[in-house]
Amino acid sequence: MNLVSTLLRTCRAALAALARELAAWKPGRDRAIFSAEAVLSVALAVVVANVLHLSYTWWAAISGFAVMQTRFAASAERAAHRVIGTVIGAGLGAVAGPLIGDRPWLFVPALGVIGGVAAYYANGSKAPYAWMLGGVTALMVTYEAHVLNSLPSTAEFAALRAAEVVVGTLSCLAVASLFHFGPQWYRRIRPPAASATPFGGGEGAAPEPSAAPSAESLRRNRLVLGMQAALAIIVLAAATYFLDMPGFAQALVTAIAVLILPAGKLVDGTRQPIIDKMVQRVIGCLLAGALGMALLPVTQGQAVLSMLVLSLGVWAGCHVQSGPQGASYVGRQFTIAFIMVFVQDHHWANDPMPALLRLSGILSGIAVLAAVMLATRRLKGDFILPSRHTR
Repeated sequence: MNLVSTLLRTCRAALAALARELAAWKPGRDRAIFSAEAVLSVALAVVVANVLHLSYTWWAAISGFAVMQTRFAASAERAAHRVIGTVIGAGLGAVAGPLIGDRPWLFVPALGVIGGVAAYYANGSKAPYAWMLGGVTALMVTYEAHVLNSLPSTAEFAALRAAEVVVGTLSCLAVASLFHFGPQWYRRIRPPAASATPFGGGEGAAPEPSAAPSAESLRRNRLVLGMQAALAIIVLAAATYFLDMPGFAQALVTAIAVLILPAGKLVDGTRQPIIDKMVQRVIGCLLAGALGMALLPVTQGQAVLSMLVLSLGVWAGCHVQSGPQGASYVGRQFTIAFIMVFVQDHHWANDPMPALLRLSGILSGIAVLAAVMLATRRLKGDFILPSRHTR
């Protein structure tokens, strides 16, 4: 009953925050700039991926959105981490996958180890995004090796996966550079008035400072989160290996991404921040899925109309993400899920099945992770609840 009440309370809080954000719809200059950058980045990634005939256009589109930050330096750093993590993870998966893909007794636990190590080092690391992308990519390529059952085919899949991420990341950097260096060049030609405000940035760009946890608390909670990620991935991998569960890639991403927290939140009370992310991820995905499915028939697979609807969805999601009302993660997940609905693997289409499979993977990842968290909480007692010393 306590868990149910916690989920209901968290859900009400997330929906209330989203309602406040939508009610106070004020597209200020900085928020409008950030949204425009994200829209152009996604559009450029889709166009380039289609021109290059890449297999999974939606990975390029998501990379174009996910790398974009409100500051150019932050976008550049995130881009480097995404590319480095993806390339290393793809290489690891291409080597390990064909060796263990036909041995489920070794294959399934190995995926759990990869995910657990990635979650452990992503929490508290100076490069959490690189660890997360490295772990997710290694898991995806390793699993695909089980399906392909061939070293050359697996290596080709890994190379394409890396290429899609690089295309999306470079598209983001190109747009971010235009918005960052363009105004600087313009100001050198026509200096602004003294009252002008600096260009760039974004509302809600900098996280609120929080007290750093002790080394022992940090290590303990990193171990717990790594263990939970490993167990969730083992369950998902076994279900996919033997039952051919759909949406496995998104389930993996969910199982790791939800468990990665800022260092200031890796304290004894890590349970509530994770529940917040899980609930907001589900809300964002369901809203995007419902709206996307309603709009797909309207586009009829036409490129111009599909791109227009996609751009409007990305703009709206980015606006919520950069808002101050506490619904930022809802906006981010809405945008990612909306991209999944409208960007098909090879071309524009209005077939809802690929998007439904990906969204089902996200929801199954949340469900399995929630079950693992509940099970480990009972086994470990109250270690993930606030201690008496911190109340």
